[in-house]
Amino acid sequence: MPKLVVKKHRPLEILLFCLLFSLSISILVWLLLDATHWSFIKSRFLRGQEASLLWEENRDLVNENQQLKDKVIMLERLTQIDNKTAARLQNEIRVLQDNLYKLTAELEFYQGVMTATTDSKGLNIQGLRVESTDVSGIYRYKLILTNVAKSDKVINVTVDMSFEGLGKEGTETLSLDQVTAANVSEQKISFKNFERIEGSVTFPDGFKPLRVIVDLKQIGVSKSTIQRVFEWSASAG
Repeated sequence: MPKLVVKKHRPLEILLFCLLFSLSISILVWLLLDATHWSFIKSRFLRGQEASLLWEENRDLVNENQQLKDKVIMLERLTQIDNKTAARLQNEIRVLQDNLYKLTAELEFYQGVMTATTDSKGLNIQGLRVESTDVSGIYRYKLILTNVAKSDKVINVTVDMSFEGLGKEGTETLSLDQVTAANVSEQKISFKNFERIEGSVTFPDGFKPLRVIVDLKQIGVSKSTIQRVFEWSASAG
């Protein structure tokens, strides 16, 4: 005959157990979710700090880059000023050297004239100096005449210059009126002891001067014509 087992029914205990179990699960889930949440917040905070640091570094780099650009611009301006100053000084030095060369050559020319004058007597063609100008093909000349005499009497002379050289058709001789704008082939001059005649000449295209011939004649005196021939390479400065 089967046995009948009678158990005590405890509904309150079962309900309490279910509540405690649910509460434990809830607390565990809440703790897990809370840890994940705080980890997420912490990572967001750390990334925010890194972004802030990177932004500050980027700002510092931008400022530094701008400062370097400003320095480069300043250095370029200073370099330009230095280059302009150096070019101006070099140009001034070149001009001074050219002037010194011309003055030295002219001094040597007049020293030669004075030396020759001490050994000469009477009327003489003492020297000729030809200088190139800044304009291509135009030359300036200085002709020195002397008259070493016991008296200070004024004498009257005529001066004629001609230029020998190579032209397009061979050897050519050009008179003074052909190479000067004055259109004067002969000059009349009055002086006592020293006279300097200056002028400018320009030659036709293709003409290469080789010699300068100077004829000097005292007016009113027979057989007083003096002629001197100057080599162009020697007279041109």
